[in-house]
Amino acid sequence: MLPKKERLTTEEFTVVMEKGRVTHSPLFLIRLLKSPETGGPAKFAAIASKKIAKTAVSRNKMRRRIYEAISETMKKLGESKKKLESGHVAVFAKETATKADYQVIVTDLEQLFVKAGIIK
Repeated sequence: MLPKKERLTTEEFTVVMEKGRVTHSPLFLIRLLKSPETGGPAKFAAIASKKIAKTAVSRNKMRRRIYEAISETMKKLGESKKKLESGHVAVFAKETATKADYQVIVTDLEQLFVKAGIIK
């Protein structure tokens, strides 16, 4: 799980929803607000709506899996020469993500972050 300091607050989330740009993958949709507007380190939010997971248990499980995948991606970046750009990111799960294996989720998130320009 990501530490609280690396997660978006309600106010930051609202700004990302208003001004962020959208990028898609087969499992996720992200809204990204780059660093000039935000300042500071990268922060994330994981969202699993009732539309994709009906019960609170399944929504919370999906959110925890997303946060863990982000955490694992950040650890891999620490070991490699790539770096994480600063900004605010909201990760929305699609229905296909609820049925995907954990390693598929990690791989898809990494590819999506590269596509969005978060990882350089």
